Amino acid sequence: MNIAPFQWNDRYLTGISIIDSQHKNLVDIINRLGRVVLESDAEKLPRIVAEVVSYADLHFKCEERIWEKGIAEVAAVTLHHEKHGEFVTLLTRFQHDNVEHSVDDVLADATMLHRLLSSWLLYHILGDDQAMARRVLAQDNAAPVLPSGSEAVLLEAIHNLYASLTEMNQRLRDSNTQLEARVAERTRSLEQANSELRREHAELMQARFNLDEARARLFESERMASIGQLAAGVAHEINNPIGFVNSNLSSLGAYADDLIATLDIYATAEPLIARDPQMIAKIRDNQRERDIDFVRKDIRQLIGESRSGLDRVKRIVQDLKVFSHLDQSQWVKADLHTGLDSTIAIVMSQIRQKAELIRDYGVLPPVLCNPGQINQVFMNLLTNAEQAIDKIGIITVRSGTQAQEVWIEVEDTGCGIPPEQVERVFDPFFTTKPVGTGTGLGLSLAWSIVQSHGGRIEVRSTPGKGSCFRVYLPRDGKPPSQVATPETSQESVA
Repeated sequence: MNIAPFQWNDRYLTGISIIDSQHKNLVDIINRLGRVVLESDAEKLPRIVAEVVSYADLHFKCEERIWEKGIAEVAAVTLHHEKHGEFVTLLTRFQHDNVEHSVDDVLADATMLHRLLSSWLLYHILGDDQAMARRVLAQDNAAPVLPSGSEAVLLEAIHNLYASLTEMNQRLRDSNTQLEARVAERTRSLEQANSELRREHAELMQARFNLDEARARLFESERMASIGQLAAGVAHEINNPIGFVNSNLSSLGAYADDLIATLDIYATAEPLIARDPQMIAKIRDNQRERDIDFVRKDIRQLIGESRSGLDRVKRIVQDLKVFSHLDQSQWVKADLHTGLDSTIAIVMSQIRQKAELIRDYGVLPPVLCNPGQINQVFMNLLTNAEQAIDKIGIITVRSGTQAQEVWIEVEDTGCGIPPEQVERVFDPFFTTKPVGTGTGLGLSLAWSIVQSHGGRIEVRSTPGKGSCFRVYLPRDGKPPSQVATPETSQESVA
Protein backbone atom coordinates (compact mmCIF):
# COMPACT_ATOMS: atom_id res chain seq x y z
CA MET A 1 0.00 0.00 0.00
CA ASN A 2 1.33 3.48 -0.96
CA ILE A 3 1.14 5.66 2.18
CA ALA A 4 2.11 9.29 1.33
CA PRO A 5 1.07 11.85 3.96
CA PHE A 6 2.83 14.70 2.10
CA GLN A 7 1.14 15.11 -1.27
CA TRP A 8 2.92 17.56 -3.62
CA ASN A 9 0.71 20.47 -4.56
CA ASP A 10 0.71 24.28 -4.96
CA ARG A 11 1.21 24.79 -1.23
CA TYR A 12 4.84 23.69 -1.60
CA LEU A 13 5.70 26.00 -4.54
CA THR A 14 8.29 28.77 -4.14
CA GLY A 15 7.89 30.09 -7.67
CA ILE A 16 11.43 29.03 -8.60
CA SER A 17 11.09 25.90 -10.71
CA ILE A 18 14.49 24.33 -10.09
CA ILE A 19 14.08 24.70 -6.33
CA ASP A 20 10.52 23.36 -6.50
CA SER A 21 11.61 20.26 -8.45
CA GLN A 22 14.28 19.54 -5.82
CA HIS A 23 11.79 20.12 -3.00
CA LYS A 24 9.40 17.71 -4.73
CA ASN A 25 12.17 15.10 -4.74
CA LEU A 26 12.61 15.57 -0.98
CA VAL A 27 8.87 15.15 -0.40
CA ASP A 28 9.04 11.83 -2.27
CA ILE A 29 12.03 10.75 -0.14
CA ILE A 30 10.17 11.61 3.09
CA ASN A 31 7.14 9.55 2.02
CA ARG A 32 9.31 6.56 1.11
CA LEU A 33 11.17 6.84 4.40
CA GLY A 34 7.81 6.79 6.20
CA ARG A 35 6.96 3.47 4.49
CA VAL A 36 10.32 2.05 5.59
CA VAL A 37 9.47 2.93 9.22
CA LEU A 38 5.92 1.60 8.88
CA GLU A 39 6.94 -1.69 7.21
CA SER A 40 10.10 -2.15 9.38
CA ASP A 41 12.12 -2.60 6.20
CA ALA A 42 15.62 -1.78 7.52
CA GLU A 43 17.36 -2.92 4.34
CA LYS A 44 16.12 0.10 2.34
CA LEU A 45 17.35 2.73 4.82
CA PRO A 46 20.99 3.01 3.60
CA ARG A 47 19.83 3.76 0.06
CA ILE A 48 17.42 6.46 1.26
CA VAL A 49 20.13 8.02 3.44
CA ALA A 50 22.39 8.16 0.39
CA GLU A 51 19.60 9.87 -1.57
CA VAL A 52 19.15 12.48 1.20
CA VAL A 53 22.91 13.21 1.26
CA SER A 54 22.92 13.56 -2.51
CA TYR A 55 19.86 15.82 -2.35
CA ALA A 56 21.40 18.06 0.30
CA ASP A 57 24.68 18.40 -1.59
CA LEU A 58 22.99 19.28 -4.88
CA HIS A 59 20.08 21.33 -3.56
CA PHE A 60 21.96 23.46 -1.06
CA LYS A 61 24.59 24.49 -3.63
CA CYS A 62 21.92 25.37 -6.18
CA GLU A 63 19.74 27.19 -3.68
CA GLU A 64 22.63 29.14 -2.13
CA ARG A 65 23.76 30.44 -5.58
CA ILE A 66 20.23 31.66 -6.23
CA TRP A 67 20.00 33.41 -2.85
CA GLU A 68 23.45 35.03 -3.20
CA LYS A 69 22.59 36.28 -6.68
CA GLY A 70 19.05 37.47 -6.00
CA ILE A 71 19.20 38.80 -2.40
CA ALA A 72 21.22 41.85 -1.40
CA GLU A 73 20.97 41.25 2.35
CA VAL A 74 24.15 39.37 3.14
CA ALA A 75 23.13 38.66 6.74
CA ALA A 76 19.94 36.89 5.67
CA VAL A 77 21.80 34.79 3.11
CA THR A 78 24.53 33.93 5.61
CA LEU A 79 21.95 32.86 8.20
CA HIS A 80 20.29 30.66 5.60
CA HIS A 81 23.65 29.08 4.72
CA GLU A 82 24.29 28.37 8.39
CA LYS A 83 21.01 26.50 8.64
CA HIS A 84 22.05 24.44 5.66
CA GLY A 85 25.34 23.70 7.39
CA GLU A 86 23.58 22.59 10.59
CA PHE A 87 21.41 20.23 8.57
CA VAL A 88 24.42 18.74 6.79
CA THR A 89 26.20 18.30 10.13
CA LEU A 90 23.22 16.40 11.58
CA LEU A 91 22.89 14.33 8.43
CA THR A 92 26.60 13.44 8.37
CA ARG A 93 26.53 12.44 12.04
CA PHE A 94 23.47 10.31 11.43
CA GLN A 95 25.12 8.68 8.42
CA HIS A 96 28.20 7.68 10.43
CA ASP A 97 26.23 6.51 13.51
CA ASN A 98 24.09 4.27 11.29
CA VAL A 99 26.99 1.93 10.45
CA GLU A 100 26.90 -1.65 11.94
CA HIS A 101 23.69 -1.11 13.91
CA SER A 102 21.23 -3.87 14.75
CA VAL A 103 17.95 -4.04 12.91
CA ASP A 104 16.08 -2.44 15.82
CA ASP A 105 18.64 0.37 16.04
CA VAL A 106 18.45 0.99 12.28
CA LEU A 107 14.65 1.27 12.44
CA ALA A 108 14.98 3.69 15.39
CA ASP A 109 17.44 5.77 13.33
CA ALA A 110 15.01 5.71 10.43
CA THR A 111 12.29 7.12 12.69
CA MET A 112 14.64 9.91 13.85
CA LEU A 113 15.62 10.72 10.26
CA HIS A 114 11.95 10.83 9.24
CA ARG A 115 11.25 13.31 12.03
CA LEU A 116 14.26 15.43 10.98
CA LEU A 117 13.22 15.58 7.35
CA SER A 118 9.55 16.23 8.20
CA SER A 119 10.55 19.11 10.48
CA TRP A 120 12.92 20.46 7.80
CA LEU A 121 10.08 20.32 5.30
CA LEU A 122 7.57 22.10 7.54
CA TYR A 123 9.82 24.79 9.04
CA HIS A 124 12.65 25.38 6.59
CA ILE A 125 11.25 24.61 3.14
CA LEU A 126 7.72 25.85 3.81
CA GLY A 127 9.05 28.73 5.93
CA ASP A 128 12.60 29.96 5.28
CA ASP A 129 12.87 28.90 1.65
CA GLN A 130 9.54 30.40 0.66
CA ALA A 131 10.47 33.67 2.44
CA MET A 132 13.81 33.78 0.59
CA ALA A 133 12.07 32.99 -2.68
CA ARG A 134 9.64 35.91 -2.19
CA ARG A 135 12.61 38.26 -1.77
CA VAL A 136 14.24 37.01 -4.98
CA LEU A 137 11.02 37.30 -6.92
CA ALA A 138 10.33 40.79 -5.51
CA GLN A 139 13.67 42.10 -6.78
CA ASP A 140 12.93 40.52 -10.16
CA ASN A 141 9.48 42.18 -10.17
CA ALA A 142 7.90 38.73 -10.50
CA ALA A 143 4.51 37.88 -9.07
CA PRO A 144 5.01 37.08 -5.42
CA VAL A 145 4.11 33.63 -4.07
CA LEU A 146 1.70 33.76 -1.17
CA PRO A 147 2.87 31.96 1.94
CA SER A 148 1.37 28.51 2.13
CA GLY A 149 1.47 28.07 5.89
CA SER A 150 3.15 25.03 7.36
CA GLU A 151 0.11 24.43 9.56
CA ALA A 152 -2.09 23.83 6.54
CA VAL A 153 0.45 21.46 4.99
CA LEU A 154 0.76 19.61 8.31
CA LEU A 155 -3.01 19.28 8.63
CA GLU A 156 -3.22 18.06 5.07
CA ALA A 157 -0.45 15.51 5.78
CA ILE A 158 -2.31 14.30 8.87
CA HIS A 159 -5.51 14.00 6.85
CA ASN A 160 -3.71 12.00 4.14
CA LEU A 161 -2.11 9.81 6.77
CA TYR A 162 -5.47 9.18 8.46
CA ALA A 163 -7.05 8.30 5.11
CA SER A 164 -4.20 5.91 4.36
CA LEU A 165 -4.48 4.29 7.80
CA THR A 166 -8.23 3.95 7.38
CA GLU A 167 -7.71 2.22 4.06
CA MET A 168 -5.04 0.03 5.62
CA ASN A 169 -7.34 -0.93 8.48
CA GLN A 170 -10.07 -1.84 6.01
CA ARG A 171 -7.64 -3.96 4.06
CA LEU A 172 -6.50 -5.58 7.28
CA ARG A 173 -10.10 -6.34 8.21
CA ASP A 174 -10.70 -7.80 4.75
CA SER A 175 -7.50 -9.82 5.05
CA ASN A 176 -8.51 -11.03 8.51
CA THR A 177 -11.92 -12.06 7.18
CA GLN A 178 -10.32 -13.93 4.31
CA LEU A 179 -7.75 -15.44 6.66
CA GLU A 180 -10.46 -16.56 9.06
CA ALA A 181 -12.35 -18.11 6.16
CA ARG A 182 -9.21 -19.91 5.00
CA VAL A 183 -8.45 -21.01 8.57
CA ALA A 184 -12.02 -22.28 8.97
CA GLU A 185 -11.78 -24.13 5.67
CA ARG A 186 -8.40 -25.54 6.65
CA THR A 187 -9.79 -26.52 10.05
CA ARG A 188 -12.69 -28.32 8.37
CA SER A 189 -10.25 -30.09 6.08
CA LEU A 190 -8.08 -31.09 9.03
CA GLU A 191 -11.10 -32.26 11.01
CA GLN A 192 -12.24 -34.29 8.02
CA ALA A 193 -8.74 -35.72 7.61
CA ASN A 194 -8.60 -36.49 11.35
CA SER A 195 -11.99 -38.13 11.16
CA GLU A 196 -10.82 -40.22 8.23
CA LEU A 197 -7.64 -41.12 10.12
CA ARG A 198 -9.67 -42.08 13.18
CA ARG A 199 -11.94 -44.23 11.02
CA GLU A 200 -8.98 -45.89 9.34
CA HIS A 201 -7.33 -46.38 12.73
CA ALA A 202 -10.52 -47.96 14.07
CA GLU A 203 -10.67 -50.22 11.02
CA LEU A 204 -7.04 -51.21 11.51
CA MET A 205 -7.63 -51.90 15.19
CA GLN A 206 -10.73 -53.96 14.30
CA ALA A 207 -8.75 -55.84 11.66
CA ARG A 208 -5.97 -56.47 14.16
CA PHE A 209 -8.52 -57.58 16.76
CA ASN A 210 -10.14 -59.91 14.22
CA LEU A 211 -6.75 -61.26 13.23
CA ASP A 212 -5.75 -61.88 16.85
CA GLU A 213 -9.10 -63.45 17.55
CA ALA A 214 -8.90 -65.66 14.45
CA ARG A 215 -5.33 -66.64 15.34
CA ALA A 216 -6.37 -67.48 18.90
CA ARG A 217 -9.37 -69.49 17.75
CA LEU A 218 -7.27 -71.30 15.16
CA PHE A 219 -4.67 -72.10 17.79
CA GLU A 220 -7.34 -73.31 20.22
CA SER A 221 -9.13 -75.29 17.50
CA GLU A 222 -5.89 -76.94 16.40
CA ARG A 223 -5.01 -77.67 20.01
CA MET A 224 -8.39 -79.21 20.71
CA ALA A 225 -8.26 -81.14 17.43
CA SER A 226 -4.91 -82.54 18.51
CA ILE A 227 -6.35 -83.42 21.91
CA GLY A 228 -9.31 -85.09 20.19
CA GLN A 229 -7.02 -87.07 17.90
CA LEU A 230 -4.87 -88.02 20.87
CA ALA A 231 -7.94 -89.09 22.85
CA ALA A 232 -9.25 -91.14 19.95
CA GLY A 233 -5.83 -92.69 19.43
CA VAL A 234 -5.48 -93.50 23.11
CA ALA A 235 -8.99 -94.95 23.16
CA HIS A 236 -8.18 -97.11 20.15
CA GLU A 237 -4.90 -98.31 21.63
CA ILE A 238 -6.50 -99.05 25.00
CA ASN A 239 -9.27 -101.05 23.34
CA ASN A 240 -6.83 -103.73 22.16
CA PRO A 241 -5.30 -104.64 25.55
CA ILE A 242 -8.71 -104.31 27.19
CA GLY A 243 -10.05 -106.81 24.69
CA PHE A 244 -7.56 -109.54 25.36
CA VAL A 245 -7.42 -108.83 29.12
CA ASN A 246 -11.19 -109.16 29.25
CA SER A 247 -11.01 -112.35 27.21
CA ASN A 248 -8.30 -113.71 29.48
CA LEU A 249 -10.33 -112.87 32.57
CA SER A 250 -13.26 -114.77 31.10
CA SER A 251 -11.01 -117.80 30.50
CA LEU A 252 -9.44 -117.38 33.94
CA GLY A 253 -12.89 -117.33 35.52
CA ALA A 254 -13.80 -120.54 33.72
CA TYR A 255 -10.51 -122.14 34.76
CA ALA A 256 -11.09 -121.04 38.37
CA ASP A 257 -14.53 -122.61 38.31
CA ASP A 258 -13.05 -125.85 36.98
CA LEU A 259 -10.34 -125.86 39.64
CA ILE A 260 -12.83 -125.22 42.43
CA ALA A 261 -15.07 -127.97 41.08
CA THR A 262 -12.08 -130.33 41.06
CA LEU A 263 -11.21 -129.31 44.62
CA ASP A 264 -14.79 -130.08 45.65
CA ILE A 265 -14.49 -133.58 44.17
CA TYR A 266 -11.21 -134.11 45.99
CA ALA A 267 -12.89 -133.00 49.20
CA THR A 268 -15.39 -135.87 48.90
CA ALA A 269 -12.46 -138.31 48.88
CA GLU A 270 -11.11 -137.15 52.22
CA PRO A 271 -12.83 -139.96 54.23
CA LEU A 272 -11.03 -142.50 52.09
CA ILE A 273 -7.71 -140.70 52.39
CA ALA A 274 -8.25 -140.46 56.16
CA ARG A 275 -7.36 -144.14 56.40
CA ASP A 276 -3.79 -142.98 55.70
CA PRO A 277 -3.03 -140.69 58.67
CA GLN A 278 0.16 -139.32 57.15
CA MET A 279 -1.44 -138.41 53.81
CA ILE A 280 -4.53 -136.79 55.34
CA ALA A 281 -2.33 -134.77 57.71
CA LYS A 282 -0.18 -133.62 54.81
CA ILE A 283 -3.24 -132.58 52.78
CA ARG A 284 -4.79 -130.70 55.69
CA ASP A 285 -1.47 -128.96 56.50
CA ASN A 286 -1.24 -127.85 52.87
CA GLN A 287 -4.84 -126.51 52.94
CA ARG A 288 -4.14 -124.53 56.08
CA GLU A 289 -0.83 -123.26 54.71
CA ARG A 290 -2.37 -122.15 51.37
CA ASP A 291 -5.61 -120.98 53.08
CA ILE A 292 -7.58 -122.83 50.42
CA ASP A 293 -10.96 -121.93 51.93
CA PHE A 294 -10.17 -118.19 51.62
CA VAL A 295 -8.82 -118.64 48.08
CA ARG A 296 -12.01 -120.45 47.03
CA LYS A 297 -14.09 -117.47 48.20
CA ASP A 298 -11.74 -114.61 47.13
CA ILE A 299 -10.79 -115.79 43.63
CA ARG A 300 -14.31 -115.25 42.25
CA GLN A 301 -14.47 -111.82 43.97
CA LEU A 302 -11.10 -110.80 42.47
CA ILE A 303 -12.20 -111.84 38.99
CA GLY A 304 -15.50 -109.94 39.43
CA GLU A 305 -13.75 -106.79 40.60
CA SER A 306 -11.29 -107.02 37.70
CA ARG A 307 -14.18 -107.30 35.23
CA SER A 308 -15.84 -104.30 36.90
CA GLY A 309 -12.61 -102.30 36.53
CA LEU A 310 -12.36 -103.26 32.88
CA ASP A 311 -15.97 -102.15 32.36
CA ARG A 312 -15.08 -98.77 33.86
CA VAL A 313 -12.09 -98.47 31.55
CA LYS A 314 -14.32 -99.38 28.60
CA ARG A 315 -16.79 -96.65 29.60
CA ILE A 316 -13.95 -94.11 29.85
CA VAL A 317 -12.73 -95.14 26.42
CA GLN A 318 -16.25 -94.85 25.08
CA ASP A 319 -16.59 -91.38 26.63
CA LEU A 320 -13.34 -90.35 24.99
CA LYS A 321 -14.61 -91.57 21.63
CA VAL A 322 -17.95 -89.80 22.10
CA PHE A 323 -16.20 -86.59 23.18
CA SER A 324 -13.76 -86.57 20.25
CA HIS A 325 -16.38 -87.75 17.70
CA LEU A 326 -13.62 -88.51 15.24
CA ASP A 327 -15.49 -91.61 14.12
CA GLN A 328 -18.51 -89.53 12.98
CA SER A 329 -19.12 -86.96 10.26
CA GLN A 330 -18.88 -83.33 11.36
CA TRP A 331 -22.55 -82.31 11.20
CA VAL A 332 -25.01 -84.94 12.43
CA LYS A 333 -28.22 -85.22 14.38
CA ALA A 334 -26.82 -85.67 17.87
CA ASP A 335 -28.18 -86.40 21.34
CA LEU A 336 -26.82 -83.49 23.38
CA HIS A 337 -27.31 -85.36 26.65
CA THR A 338 -24.99 -88.12 25.46
CA GLY A 339 -22.30 -85.60 24.59
CA LEU A 340 -22.88 -83.74 27.85
CA ASP A 341 -22.57 -86.92 29.92
CA SER A 342 -19.38 -87.95 28.13
CA THR A 343 -17.90 -84.52 28.71
CA ILE A 344 -18.85 -84.62 32.40
CA ALA A 345 -17.13 -88.00 32.67
CA ILE A 346 -13.95 -86.49 31.19
CA VAL A 347 -13.80 -83.56 33.65
CA MET A 348 -15.36 -85.28 36.65
CA SER A 349 -11.97 -86.01 38.21
CA GLN A 350 -11.46 -82.23 38.53
CA ILE A 351 -15.04 -81.39 39.53
CA ARG A 352 -15.41 -83.93 42.33
CA GLN A 353 -12.50 -82.34 44.22
CA LYS A 354 -14.39 -79.04 44.66
CA ALA A 355 -18.06 -79.44 43.83
CA GLU A 356 -21.10 -81.64 43.80
CA LEU A 357 -22.53 -82.04 40.30
CA ILE A 358 -26.31 -82.14 39.89
CA ARG A 359 -28.02 -83.15 36.64
CA ASP A 360 -31.47 -81.70 35.93
CA TYR A 361 -32.18 -82.76 32.36
CA GLY A 362 -35.30 -82.06 30.37
CA VAL A 363 -36.38 -83.78 27.19
CA LEU A 364 -34.32 -82.73 24.18
CA PRO A 365 -34.81 -83.68 20.54
CA PRO A 366 -31.77 -84.60 18.41
CA VAL A 367 -30.02 -81.44 17.19
CA LEU A 368 -28.12 -80.99 13.93
CA CYS A 369 -24.67 -79.86 15.02
CA ASN A 370 -20.98 -80.63 15.13
CA PRO A 371 -20.94 -82.83 18.25
CA GLY A 372 -17.21 -82.47 18.83
CA GLN A 373 -17.43 -78.69 18.85
CA ILE A 374 -20.53 -78.65 21.07
CA ASN A 375 -18.79 -81.00 23.52
CA GLN A 376 -15.92 -78.50 23.56
CA VAL A 377 -18.42 -75.80 24.59
CA PHE A 378 -19.68 -78.05 27.41
CA MET A 379 -16.13 -78.73 28.57
CA ASN A 380 -15.20 -75.03 28.61
CA LEU A 381 -18.34 -74.10 30.57
CA LEU A 382 -17.86 -76.93 33.08
CA THR A 383 -14.17 -76.08 33.51
CA ASN A 384 -15.05 -72.41 33.96
CA ALA A 385 -17.64 -73.31 36.61
CA GLU A 386 -15.16 -75.54 38.47
CA GLN A 387 -12.49 -72.83 38.45
CA ALA A 388 -15.00 -70.24 39.76
CA ILE A 389 -15.49 -72.28 42.95
CA ASP A 390 -12.87 -71.57 45.56
CA LYS A 391 -13.40 -74.43 48.01
CA ILE A 392 -16.65 -76.43 48.05
CA GLY A 393 -19.71 -75.68 45.94
CA ILE A 394 -22.40 -77.00 43.62
CA ILE A 395 -22.49 -77.20 39.81
CA THR A 396 -25.91 -77.76 38.30
CA VAL A 397 -26.40 -78.80 34.66
CA ARG A 398 -29.88 -78.26 33.23
CA SER A 399 -31.49 -78.63 29.82
CA GLY A 400 -34.80 -77.83 28.19
CA THR A 401 -36.58 -76.46 25.12
CA GLN A 402 -37.93 -73.04 24.21
CA ALA A 403 -39.90 -72.36 21.01
CA GLN A 404 -37.61 -73.55 18.19
CA GLU A 405 -34.55 -73.74 20.40
CA VAL A 406 -33.01 -76.13 22.87
CA TRP A 407 -30.94 -74.90 25.79
CA ILE A 408 -28.30 -76.25 28.14
CA GLU A 409 -27.08 -74.27 31.11
CA VAL A 410 -24.25 -74.67 33.57
CA GLU A 411 -24.74 -72.91 36.91
CA ASP A 412 -22.18 -72.67 39.71
CA THR A 413 -22.08 -71.30 43.25
CA GLY A 414 -18.68 -69.70 42.71
CA CYS A 415 -17.33 -66.18 43.03
CA GLY A 416 -19.54 -64.61 40.36
CA ILE A 417 -18.65 -61.85 37.87
CA PRO A 418 -18.71 -58.08 38.57
CA PRO A 419 -21.41 -56.29 36.50
CA GLU A 420 -18.84 -54.14 34.66
CA GLN A 421 -17.04 -57.29 33.45
CA VAL A 422 -20.03 -59.35 32.30
CA GLU A 423 -20.01 -57.73 28.84
CA ARG A 424 -16.34 -58.67 28.38
CA VAL A 425 -16.30 -62.33 29.41
CA PHE A 426 -16.43 -63.48 25.78
CA ASP A 427 -13.62 -61.16 24.63
CA PRO A 428 -10.50 -63.05 23.55
CA PHE A 429 -7.73 -63.06 26.20
CA PHE A 430 -10.00 -61.46 28.84
CA THR A 431 -9.77 -63.31 32.14
CA THR A 432 -10.34 -62.57 35.81
CA LYS A 433 -8.05 -65.40 36.88
CA PRO A 434 -4.54 -64.75 38.23
CA VAL A 435 -1.68 -64.53 35.74
CA GLY A 436 -0.62 -67.99 34.59
CA THR A 437 -3.93 -69.73 35.47
CA GLY A 438 -6.04 -68.78 32.46
CA THR A 439 -5.61 -67.84 28.78
CA GLY A 440 -8.89 -65.96 28.39
CA LEU A 441 -9.78 -68.10 25.35
CA GLY A 442 -12.17 -70.71 26.80
CA LEU A 443 -15.37 -68.63 26.83
CA SER A 444 -14.36 -66.80 23.64
CA LEU A 445 -14.00 -70.13 21.84
CA ALA A 446 -17.30 -71.35 23.28
CA TRP A 447 -19.08 -68.21 22.10
CA SER A 448 -17.52 -68.55 18.62
CA ILE A 449 -18.63 -72.20 18.31
CA VAL A 450 -22.17 -71.45 19.46
CA GLN A 451 -22.39 -68.49 17.09
CA SER A 452 -21.23 -70.65 14.18
CA HIS A 453 -24.16 -72.97 15.02
CA GLY A 454 -26.60 -70.06 14.81
CA GLY A 455 -27.04 -69.96 18.58
CA ARG A 456 -26.21 -67.63 21.44
CA ILE A 457 -25.01 -67.65 25.05
CA GLU A 458 -26.68 -65.69 27.85
CA VAL A 459 -25.02 -64.91 31.17
CA ARG A 460 -26.51 -64.30 34.61
CA SER A 461 -24.17 -63.58 37.48
CA THR A 462 -24.22 -62.22 41.02
CA PRO A 463 -20.87 -61.41 42.63
CA GLY A 464 -20.27 -63.69 45.59
CA LYS A 465 -23.14 -66.04 44.72
CA GLY A 466 -22.28 -67.56 41.35
CA SER A 467 -22.90 -67.48 37.61
CA CYS A 468 -25.10 -69.22 35.07
CA PHE A 469 -24.20 -69.66 31.38
CA ARG A 470 -27.10 -70.78 29.16
CA VAL A 471 -26.42 -72.00 25.62
CA TYR A 472 -29.25 -71.72 23.06
CA LEU A 473 -29.10 -73.79 19.86
CA PRO A 474 -31.69 -73.97 17.08
CA ARG A 475 -33.45 -77.30 16.83
CA ASP A 476 -32.72 -77.39 13.12
CA GLY A 477 -29.13 -76.19 13.11
CA LYS A 478 -27.41 -74.91 9.99
CA PRO A 479 -23.81 -75.55 8.92
CA PRO A 480 -21.46 -72.52 9.17
CA SER A 481 -21.80 -71.70 5.46
CA GLN A 482 -25.50 -71.00 6.04
CA VAL A 483 -25.15 -69.06 9.29
CA ALA A 484 -24.99 -65.25 9.03
CA THR A 485 -22.13 -63.72 11.01
CA PRO A 486 -23.11 -60.64 13.08
CA GLU A 487 -21.14 -57.46 12.63
CA THR A 488 -20.49 -57.08 16.33
CA SER A 489 -19.34 -59.78 18.70
CA GLN A 490 -21.34 -58.68 21.74
CA GLU A 491 -24.88 -58.48 20.34
CA SER A 492 -25.73 -61.93 21.67
CA VAL A 493 -24.43 -61.37 25.19
CA ALA A 494 -27.12 -60.66 27.72
